[in-house]
Amino acid sequence: MENKYITMDRVFDNQLCAFAPIKAQSLPGGAFYEYKEMDTGVKVLENGDVYFGYYAPDAKNVAVHFGPTNPIVLEKGEDGIWRGIKPFEKEFVGAKTFTFRVDGAEVVSHFCPTYFIGNSLMNYVEIPDPNADFLTMRDVPHGSIVTEFYWSSVLEEWERLLVYLPPMYHEGGEYPVLYLQHGYSENETSWIYNAKINFILDNLIADGKAEPFVVVMAHGMFHGKYNVFADFQTPFEKSLIECVIPFIESKYRVIKDKWHRGIAGFSMGSMQASLISLHNMDKFAYVGLLSGFMRRVGGPEKDKDKSLEVNDHLLNMFDRENFEKEIKLFFRGIGSNDGTKMAFDIDDELLEEHGMTDCPNLVRFIAQGYPHDWSTMRILFHEFAQKVFK
Repeated sequence: MENKYITMDRVFDNQLCAFAPIKAQSLPGGAFYEYKEMDTGVKVLENGDVYFGYYAPDAKNVAVHFGPTNPIVLEKGEDGIWRGIKPFEKEFVGAKTFTFRVDGAEVVSHFCPTYFIGNSLMNYVEIPDPNADFLTMRDVPHGSIVTEFYWSSVLEEWERLLVYLPPMYHEGGEYPVLYLQHGYSENETSWIYNAKINFILDNLIADGKAEPFVVVMAHGMFHGKYNVFADFQTPFEKSLIECVIPFIESKYRVIKDKWHRGIAGFSMGSMQASLISLHNMDKFAYVGLLSGFMRRVGGPEKDKDKSLEVNDHLLNMFDRENFEKEIKLFFRGIGSNDGTKMAFDIDDELLEEHGMTDCPNLVRFIAQGYPHDWSTMRILFHEFAQKVFK
């Protein structure tokens, strides 16, 4: 397997819980300073296989699930540790979420890395991706991640933002700004701990491949008094336009015109980016749909729906002359093995039906062999970041 070394890079210790390796589990009952480490947790072996160990001496069965089918059944040793191996697959790389199931109960191990996904804290493993060494930590200037809290008068509650500031921000000057939205069941931390976009941008900026820009990551799922998932509903759009953007522009040195403002997102976030940008073409000039869609989708029937009554924002896109004048870049990217690619393909059909496929500001990118997860997001964001604000 290629690029095994990247799992030793400190970027992969940048988890939601800590920027540090996970401590080894020790046998219970020993003295604090005299513990015996146990062979538990998760680790990638030299050949790319993934080893799992889970201590449960009284359990009847333990398995690891990466999805609803084909669990990895672990075998119990005399020491009470259940062990198993997932063989390396060249197209199953990057950050992969998994769960332990102990006697049928889903368990999160605090001896394995964690991040936020599936509306909860989940275990994951980093399987080295030879196509993604662009996100490893290098000896280059690093940007800052700032946590902000703001009052949303639309949602009538306090909300949190994460803000990436490029390495040279503190030297002065004004910068373009990208509003970046996560996918369904995730939150604003996902772009840092799942996608590692700060390290991707640090490297691209150091290599002169991307313009320095500020990134604002807002939570897009729950809506305070509305008590609904954000999806592509109006409350989040109003909160972004009326609360988030004014807050950022009042506190940070960002250029306050549409020509230096972009919006992008993953999956559900791509629907937010599409709807919000095309509803507000006076406010955004750059758009990124990452593993994403131009329309409201969410299941086979919705995915097929080309209705402009349901997707009235596309009327602004299909006014080609105005679309080319107002939008500098409309980036659409997806993995070739994405389970939702049918919706992306129907977007292709819509663009062809409306004579849009040769628009110079439309960019289409396919990540060959990649699915609908954060391994793909890293590839797509890396591509998009080199094109935005140029």
